[in-house]
Amino acid sequence: MDIRKTWDKYTEGWFGTIVYLFLGFVIAYSVNIALGFVLQTNTPVVAVFSDSMVPTFYKGDMIVVYGDKNIAVGDIVVFDVPDRQYPIIHRVISISDSVIRTKGDNNSGPDPENWMTTKERVHGKAILKIPILGWVKIIFVGITGFT
Repeated sequence: MDIRKTWDKYTEGWFGTIVYLFLGFVIAYSVNIALGFVLQTNTPVVAVFSDSMVPTFYKGDMIVVYGDKNIAVGDIVVFDVPDRQYPIIHRVISISDSVIRTKGDNNSGPDPENWMTTKERVHGKAILKIPILGWVKIIFVGITGFT
């Protein structure tokens, strides 16, 4: 039996659409895991969901994150905060003891006190921006509600 004919048979019509969507998710998930391993973080890519970092990053940019824990003032870090389902990406403005204070480049003041973070809640530093590609995740989250 010809492999090409078998593939074409199972990827036609609505069932084929489901097959391609499933394969797309499996490939994206696998790439995310591999990138996480290489970049030493459990969050190797993030989408920018707001304009708080303009002009450095814009809503819809995709950011590649390296799991570096040697954080300094001026670094742009990705971190978790208690009241958000997704990580925040902002610039470090001060470090005292184990507390890291951040601010969005486009915000008038520092992040709220409940957003102060620690090295344990930091996923890593931003190392690469891919414009527009983050819109895929923003639209997906908007449609499904999954983060």
